[in-house]
Amino acid sequence: MNVDFPLIQILLNLVKSGLKRVVVSYDVACKYNINFERRITHCDWPLVTSIELQALKSIELTWLVPKFHLAAHIEGCADKYSFNWTKNVGRTCGENVESNWSSLNGLATSVREMGFGSKML
Repeated sequence: MNVDFPLIQILLNLVKSGLKRVVVSYDVACKYNINFERRITHCDWPLVTSIELQALKSIELTWLVPKFHLAAHIEGCADKYSFNWTKNVGRTCGENVESNWSSLNGLATSVREMGFGSKML
């Protein structure tokens, strides 16, 4: 559920902008997408209204697992969730966001979130 709400907000904004097709690259997309609609419409804590759900259903969502993580999945995942076999994604790996983390580690102490009680002056 922690990922559901921000993802829904992003998808709704993409729908408003007119996009018709969205590719979601997530390390565990093969499992995460299985009950996505059921989770976001659960009667005890629905995350979307019926109008928002219709808007989400108007786009084609493609769920893929990034190449680096796909190697650790079962063979069936590779067939269904691979960037290599998916139309219209080019030669993308789905890992670009993570590729520069090691070079940014040195900045971590100066850009982290800090409350008033823990700020370093």
